[in-house]
Amino acid sequence: AAVIALVVLVNLIVGQLPSNLTELDLTDNSLYEISDTSRDFLGELDQDVEIVVLAEEGSVDERILKFLDRYTALSGRLTVTEVDPVAHPQEASQYDAQSDSLIVRCEATGKSETVPFSDIITYSYTSYFSMSEDAFDAEGQLTAAVNYVTSENSRTVYTVTGHGEADLAAVVTDAIDKANLNLDSVSPMASGAVPEDCDLLIVNGPETDLSESELTILRDYLAGGGQMIFLAGETLDPLPNWETLLAERGLQLAEGYIADLEQYFPQFGSAFAIYGVLNTGSPVAAGVDSGALTYFANARGFLSLEDSEDAAWTITPFLSTTDQGVAVTEDGTQTSGTYLLGAVSAGDDGGRVTAIGSTSFLDGSILSSNPSLANQTLFLNALTAGFDDVSNLSIPSKSLAVTYNTFQNPGLWSTAYLIILPGGILLCGFLFWLKRRKL
Repeated sequence: AAVIALVVLVNLIVGQLPSNLTELDLTDNSLYEISDTSRDFLGELDQDVEIVVLAEEGSVDERILKFLDRYTALSGRLTVTEVDPVAHPQEASQYDAQSDSLIVRCEATGKSETVPFSDIITYSYTSYFSMSEDAFDAEGQLTAAVNYVTSENSRTVYTVTGHGEADLAAVVTDAIDKANLNLDSVSPMASGAVPEDCDLLIVNGPETDLSESELTILRDYLAGGGQMIFLAGETLDPLPNWETLLAERGLQLAEGYIADLEQYFPQFGSAFAIYGVLNTGSPVAAGVDSGALTYFANARGFLSLEDSEDAAWTITPFLSTTDQGVAVTEDGTQTSGTYLLGAVSAGDDGGRVTAIGSTSFLDGSILSSNPSLANQTLFLNALTAGFDDVSNLSIPSKSLAVTYNTFQNPGLWSTAYLIILPGGILLCGFLFWLKRRKL
């Protein structure tokens, strides 16, 4: 009786412990694993943050609660409060938020952020209008929210319009939002100036050239310490004013598309579908593995003009081709060399230009289907590298798609399982039978 009572007591005590102390993460894609980025951020957290679970008791997905146990265990500054809006409607009304959400609050700054459960566990439509779970984004949403409520800084990023620029993919705008950067758009021609609250401009693949007045506006913006990210478009038409703006910052746009005979993706059937050589010494490449792959298609290349005697800038490449790079023009002219695919020009006047060789670098379909590519991380690093008070805390979601334990390309495995293994078993059985028969 004493032993049974002791076992019951131990079970009761263990049952009250948080799941991070009693369960191992054996989920597919390690849903509850927390990245070093969040661990480092929470380890340096110096303000108290409350996470309120606003939902009816028993209705919260267990995965969210388990993740909260692991997440809040990383910092003594984090606390969790559960509020049932059905049982305690008056208490719930003070949060000014819909049920089934997390409210992240910081009393010191007076800021709060609401994270609906639908942003943590996302769904997508499948055939016959049914829905299936798509992704689990607890870490990305929580880290972004905690960063927002504890930070007193606000940065605004503008995309340039009016020259046929491509829209940023949803996966990219979501990442920018997670980094707590405000996103807007501006037409220099229509506005006649760059907005005063602009901290950085994004030029995503212009198809037409700048006017002279726009060139002056952007030139003055950079001379005043402004920042710009320029992604080259697929057009091979001359864009003299854009090229002038880049050349004034030490970056010459090479003619033609860039192929790399050493580093390309054969499955895309073209030497123009390439991946760059990563310069891990660049701040833009911080936290990116040296062996990480990137993707470019029909990229333009850049040449550094840093050797100029009157150079007023410093060029720091973060992606380039191998020495097997080739620039191929429309008329078939080929120029071999090493070309920059991504580089930062830091001017003596404080102006900063980050040049990237192609809009395909931010292709939403490529990024979504190939999450191991480093494109998105490098782009977010480029966005935040020029700010002393902003860090890239944009963490991608984890897939909830079902993973089947099958071989996509069976090859010799089929032969082994269908012929060699059964034949070996039969042979062993025959030899065993023959031996027993002789006895």
